[in-house]
Parts: sequence; C-alpha cells; structure tokens
Amino acid sequence: MHHARKLIPVLAVLSLGTLILPGCTRMGGLRARMAANELAHQVPIDGDPITVGRLNAIVIDNPNGKVKVYAKPSHEEARIYFRVDQERRLRFRAARQGFDFDPVGDYFTAVHTNTGELSTLTISATDLTIEGYRPPVDLTVYIPQCDGLEIRNAGGKVIIVGVSGAIQVESGTNIQEGGDIEIRTTSSQQETIFATTNNGNVTLVAGPDSEGTIELIAPRGKTSFRSHYGVVNHSMPSKGHWTGVWNNGTNEIRLNTEDGDATLRVVENPVMYTSGLTH
Repeated sequence: MHHARKLIPVLAVLSLGTLILPGCTRMGGLRARMAANELAHQVPIDGDPITVGRLNAIVIDNPNGKVKVYAKPSHEEARIYFRVDQERRLRFRAARQGFDFDPVGDYFTAVHTNTGELSTLTISATDLTIEGYRPPVDLTVYIPQCDGLEIRNAGGKVIIVGVSGAIQVESGTNIQEGGDIEIRTTSSQQETIFATTNNGNVTLVAGPDSEGTIELIAPRGKTSFRSHYGVVNHSMPSKGHWTGVWNNGTNEIRLNTEDGDATLRVVENPVMYTSGLTH
C-alpha cells in the first residue's frame, strides 16, 4: 500500500508532463511561424551591414504608404520591414476576382553604399503591382544611428524618431494626398529641417539645446511654437504663418502644411515624447 501511494504522485507528474508537451510544441510552432512571417516581410539590404560607429544617411521613396524611421543604438544593425495595408481586404478581393495577391512580394529594394566616411541606405519602391494597382505598403526602418534623412511619400503618415543631422520630408504629390508628419529629434538639433505635407499636421519635437531660424506655415490651420527653453528673437506671428530665430540659430527649420497645423514643441527628451501618432 505504501508503494502504491508513492506511485500516485509520480504518475500525476508524468500525466501533467504529457499534457504540457503538446502546448509547448504548439508554442514552438507559433514562434517559428512568427519568425518566418517577420523574415518574409523584411526588405533585404544589398551591401554591408549598417552598424553603430559610422555616419549613416537614409533616402526613402514610398509612393503609396506610411514611412517610419527609428534610430536607436540598441538596434545592432539596420533592418527594414514592410506591410501591405488592408491586406485582409485585398486577400478577399483577390479570392473573389480570381487574381494572385502576394502580401510578401518584392515591393522595395534597399541598397547600402559606403564611401568610407559616409554610409547611405537608399530604399526605393519597385514597379510591382497587383492587377495594375500598387496597394498601400507601409515601410518601417530600424537603424542604430541616422545622421541625415530624406523621405518622399504619399498616402500615409511619416514618423521619424531619434534622427540627427539634416532632415527633408515631402509627403503628398499633385495627384495623391500625403499625411501627418512627426519628427522627434535627438536632444540637440542644429541642422536644417524641411518638412511639408499637402494633407495633415506637421509636428517637430526638439530638445532644449536645439536652435534654428524657424518658419511655420499653415494657411488652413494653426501655427504654434511651444517652448520653456532658450530665447526666441524676431518673432513675427500672423494668421497661418509664424517666423522667429530660436537660440540665435542659423540653420533653417521650415514646417509647411497645406491643410493642417504646423507645430514645434521643445521638451527635455524628444525621443520619448508621445502624441498618439506613432501607432
């Protein structure tokens, strides 16, 4: 009888083990599928890996979709991901109309060139279409550091976080609307920033040590410079237009929106600033 009592806990443990194992297998399979899905949605970079320690510039062209760039030293090397917007709707439409839809097609190319001093990552849209139509494709870039950025896009918002150096963003074209633009720089921004959209708000969030000759343009909206840091000289506010010189800077900061608000905010930690636009 004593031996029987000792066997019961052992059998119970063995039974629990057999119940747990299938769950572990399913979790392992789920992780594998998630990893495969992530890899399928990654844009391969032609060239050497982009790492911390060199000057990196990025040039992005996305004719129809969002663009997000996150520059953080915690990213060991540059990675680029894409996602077809409204993928489920396109799958349903393709199934009904009998055409092929590939959500992981080659929508972009990425080429990394290095001159020794400057490293440039160029991301370009391909001519891949679905039945003659290129769906909105969102692009996200993670990079250890970015010291200069140029973006052209339409059909979606632009988010830029942690980038230093000169920044130029053009959102929208003559035939397609752009979207909101939000730029959150490093703590000190002393380079040229030019951001314009034909539809949406333009917001620059900079640190207290930044400076510049500022021009905010919003003919159909509001302009706003919000700061408790530094000194602003030669301020000239008017309806839909605001100019001023901040901290005696000579670098140009120009935020322009044809239909929206133009705002410059100064906070202690601009990279960590949240506005709800990032999601």
